[in-house]
Amino acid sequence: MRGAAPAFLLALCIAAPAQAEGGPTDAQRAAFIAAITANDCKMTEAEAEVQLPAVGVDRDTSAQITEALISAGLAELDEDKSVLTLKTEGCPE
Repeated sequence: MRGAAPAFLLALCIAAPAQAEGGPTDAQRAAFIAAITANDCKMTEAEAEVQLPAVGVDRDTSAQITEALISAGLAELDEDKSVLTLKTEGCPE
C-alpha cells in the first residue's frame, strides 16, 4: 500500500506510535481533512509533522488516512511526492 505515495507516507510513518486496531476514527479523518483544507487544501511533509499532531492525528494515522484518500481519488501527491493536495468537497480543483 505504501508504494503509492512513498515519500510523503514514509515521512509520516517514521517513528510512528502503534495505531490501535481498526484504523483511524471518523473524528481523526475529519480533523485530518479539516487541517489540510484550512491550509489551502495542500500540506507539505514539514507542515504535516507539526499541524496534524496538533489536531490529534499521529504519523501512523496520517499515513493510513493519506493512503485511503489517495485510493479513493480524494487526494493526490505532487511529482516529488512531498505535497499532499486534497480533492474533497471543500477543496475545489
